Order: sequence, then structure tokens, then C-alpha cells
Amino acid sequence: MKTDEITLFREGRPDVPEYDRMAKARMRVRLLNEAESPARSRSLFGRRRLLVAGVLAGAAVAAGVVVAGPGGQGGGGGGPAVPDRLRTVAGPEDLAHNAALVAATEPIAKSPRWAYVKTVFAGTREGGGKPGKTLSREIWRRTDGKRFAVVEGGRLKVANGSKAVSDGVRRLDYPYLLSLPDRPAELLARIYKAIDADHARSVAAWNEPIPKDAPARTRAKLKERPKPVPPTAEERNARAFELISLHMRDAVLPARIRAALYGAAAKIPGVRYEPRATDIAGRKGVTLYRMEGGYLRSEIIVDPKSYAYLGFRIVAIKDHRPVGLVPVKKGEVVGWGGLVESGFVAKPGQRP
Repeated sequence: MKTDEITLFREGRPDVPEYDRMAKARMRVRLLNEAESPARSRSLFGRRRLLVAGVLAGAAVAAGVVVAGPGGQGGGGGGPAVPDRLRTVAGPEDLAHNAALVAATEPIAKSPRWAYVKTVFAGTREGGGKPGKTLSREIWRRTDGKRFAVVEGGRLKVANGSKAVSDGVRRLDYPYLLSLPDRPAELLARIYKAIDADHARSVAAWNEPIPKDAPARTRAKLKERPKPVPPTAEERNARAFELISLHMRDAVLPARIRAALYGAAAKIPGVRYEPRATDIAGRKGVTLYRMEGGYLRSEIIVDPKSYAYLGFRIVAIKDHRPVGLVPVKKGEVVGWGGLVESGFVAKPGQRP
């Protein structure tokens, strides 16, 4: 089981309030940097810090835990590589880097039973920077995927099933989400593999023989179906960014997986960073975004301090009339939502 130095201090002094996670990350970096700096360790101040790092490492060994070293891994190398220095965020890679560092300080939840989320969505398409009518939803889902609960008519209703959403590629049941790899490259490879598998299923369905007992009109329509064309590189990249956003919209994710999703997004060609954003709830954030189809800007909004996921927004950057779809105007928000509260709880009806 992995831990960190500040957590060791806190466990030794249970009456001390818990450190802010960003402060923990910064202090962890300072300890590691001092421990690996020969010049500083020669000074009295440096020796004291090195002694602290040594005591912490010794305490970790005595306690039977593993402390990840600079840029290293705990255990046998099965966990994610942990970066050792916070960066000034100037691009998607910097944001993902810092998120991974902060995630390394988060205690791992012990067998979480239920996941709770409260989301807010804009119910209508609105131009400008503010949402119109908004809709909110609360849902509890058991992490084994067997039950879920919602509030209807002011009463909590629990039912069997995962309440998961799937469009052939995306799964949102917790057995799947909690199994996602926490290394960005592996996670992105899995997403691309899912996209390609979805195309393969479409081709297989197209190749299925037309039922002989189908009505003549149905048979005629089926014969006219064009064979599915493999997605272009741009279409695969756009779909990958969309799936990364969808994975975070309605779920409680461990920080290490959320950081890996940011890291996977940063590896997709065309993904950029903007240091200013406001989510649907009015919270200030930063944005990972990508241009889609030449007229839409798809955004993932992130808290710049905790690196928590705040929400998403899709806005038209110019007038466009898609074939077979409703035309959009420049500045029109065609999708906007936020994760306003989330956490693991003991039972349905509880809130963090």
C-alpha cells in the first residue's frame, strides 16, 4: 500500500488537522529535492531536511509501507510514475504532470461501496457566456455495478442494475472505471482500441445476412446501407477526446485515474490549454480544449488548485449548418454541464 510523508506525520499526530493536498504535494517535492541535492545536504539546514526525509523513509519501512522516490514508483513498479516537481502550467502536459503529483498524495479509498454524484446541465442551447435553464441530478451507484439509486418525487428509490451508460464504446459502470490504467499512454491506447473495436462491430453488423423473412421495404433499405468506413486519424482523435470527457462527467474517479485521463488527453494531437474558464456553476477553472469539425470547441474544465474535474462545455466558434443537423451560430453553447458534488459514501441517500 502506498503512502506519503505528510500522511505519515498526520498518522503519527492524529490531532493535527489534515494538510491541504496541494500543500502536501509541495512539501513532498521539497523533501525529495533536498534529499537528492548533495550541495544542500552539506549545510546544517540541508542536513536537517535530509534527516527528516531519512526518518520518514525509515518509518515507512518499519510500518511496512512504500514511499515513492523522485519520479519513481512504489512496490514492484506496477503503479504510475510519480513526477517529483510541480510545474508552472503553460500547456496540457504541465497540467497533467501536476495533477499526477497531487494525486500521489491522495489516500486510497478502502473498498468504497457507493459512489455519489450531483451534476448540473444546461437544458437548452444558449448563446453567450451564461447558461439558461439548468437541470440538476443526483445519483448513487454501487461500485460493484449491481445497484443504483435516484431521488424521484422527493423519495429515494433503489433499484438493481448499474445505471451505466454505453454507446457501444463507452462504459460508466464502476468495475470498468476503477479498472482503468493509471498510466496516460496505456489509458489512451485502451481508448483508441475501444474506438477501433466499435468500428469492427459496425462492419460485422453490416456483413450479417439480411433476414429472408424481413419485409421487402426493410430488405431494400438494408441493401442500400453503405459499408462503414474506417475513421480517419482526425475522427479517431476527436472521438478519443470526447470519450475522455465522457468518462469524467458522471462519475467519482480516484485522483490517479483522473490525472491519467488528463495525461491521455494531453497526448491527443490538437489538444490545447487555456488558463481562464468558468464552469456552469460559476467556478473559476482552466481548460483543456480541442477544436472539432472546424466549428466546435470542446472543453474539459479543471480546478487549477486541486486539479479536480469541474465540468465540460461545447461551444460553436462560427456559424455552421451540419448536414442533417440543427444549424448553430457562433457563440452558441451546445453542451454544458458540471460535476458540482461527488464522493464515496457508505449507503444510498448519504452525501459527502
